[in-house]
Amino acid sequence: MKYNINWNGSDGVFAVPDLAADCLRLASGKAVKLLLYILKNKSSEETLAEIGKAVGITEEDAEDAISYWQQVGVILGGNTSTSETSVQAITVSKTDSAAKPSAEISTPRAKEKAAKMISPSEISERLDSSEEIRFLFSAAETTLGKVLTYTEQRTIIWIHDYYGTAPDMLLMIMDFAVSQNKASIGFIEKIASQWHENGIVTHEQAEREILRMQNYYSLAGQVSARLELNRTLTPTEQKFIKEWSAKSINIELILYAYEKTVDNIGKVKFSYMNTILNDWYNKGMFTPADVKKYETSSSETHAAALSKKQSKSQSDEHSYNLELLVEHALNTVPKIK
Repeated sequence: MKYNINWNGSDGVFAVPDLAADCLRLASGKAVKLLLYILKNKSSEETLAEIGKAVGITEEDAEDAISYWQQVGVILGGNTSTSETSVQAITVSKTDSAAKPSAEISTPRAKEKAAKMISPSEISERLDSSEEIRFLFSAAETTLGKVLTYTEQRTIIWIHDYYGTAPDMLLMIMDFAVSQNKASIGFIEKIASQWHENGIVTHEQAEREILRMQNYYSLAGQVSARLELNRTLTPTEQKFIKEWSAKSINIELILYAYEKTVDNIGKVKFSYMNTILNDWYNKGMFTPADVKKYETSSSETHAAALSKKQSKSQSDEHSYNLELLVEHALNTVPKIK
């Protein structure tokens, strides 16, 4: 079918590099929108955040789009920081590959990042040659409910290759991420890294780990809501909650420990709460009712011991029997000489 362009509503045209047209296969719709905007507004001084807003995409998507076009060599130069990059800082080139970093990569983290920088042409080759990667991309888009961005594509391949994560295991991680409203590629990569480090490679291990994570995130959400923290939990607080979750300490007992903490020191302090909870846990107390029963029993035992001590103290005040002395006085008639 032949399509005709309506030029009547336009004041002019702008050029699109052949290379950009050749790289449309892996470009997301958001990436195309951003590139067209940049090509049309070459003299603009807008930042990536402003460009993203202008075309209806997020700052993160704008960064991803710029990264894609840089990788294929359509865009050269410019800092991809959303707060600094402007359209004027970006130039269009017909080179067929992205510029290579001039500085030698020395740190392990930098080498890892470099290994992750798979080019769009390499992704295309993997899609053509690997049925497993094609399946993984298709299933990932279904699970995440979206078309994969270039950053997501290269990260998924990197997780598959670098960690050796099987497609079904990676999809389990994605499904968990979606269930927790954390379906970002960064979160997915973080979980995959943890599984790799902990040797989680079987379905049984994965299911146990997902259950553990579900319990932790559920408890963390309850703690934040019930304690009205209204902020992100600190790493130390997360560590304590993971320990409580592993011990199956429920939110009601945590709230009771919170009340005790505030009563004793006047503020929320997780380390203090943790000391209280560990003491209760080690004594076999798992509910507020258990603690209250123990406290009542301890109070009664203490009162009885105190009463006994007081009675003994009173009896020890005299070395004689006062009642016998009185009786002797009443029954004894004094002799008068």
